[in-house]
Amino acid sequence: MPLFSEEERFSKLPVTEKGWEKFLFIAFLALALFFFNLRLSNKLVDYFTLAREMRELEEREKALSEEVEALEKEKEYLGESWYIEKLARERLQLVKPGEIVVKVINPESPEH
Repeated sequence: MPLFSEEERFSKLPVTEKGWEKFLFIAFLALALFFFNLRLSNKLVDYFTLAREMRELEEREKALSEEVEALEKEKEYLGESWYIEKLARERLQLVKPGEIVVKVINPESPEH
């Protein structure tokens, strides 16, 4: 005589099938969330990298526009005779004929 009747054996099968269905569903859901998380984390890293790069480029653009303004101003000054004379005196230490150069030395400076 069998331990279990046929009815008892088949009545337990759907319970085990449902257990496997739940397990497979949870495993599939976990894998899907894992791969979604990988893609999302890559996108977040890309987003923050691009945001940082954008800030750096905006700062560089601002600095370059200020430099362009300064160079345009100097270009305007280079057309003026007084500015050319000033540059010649300061950078090249040139003097007009008949002028006497007087250098003031600071006794408290570390150079002297």
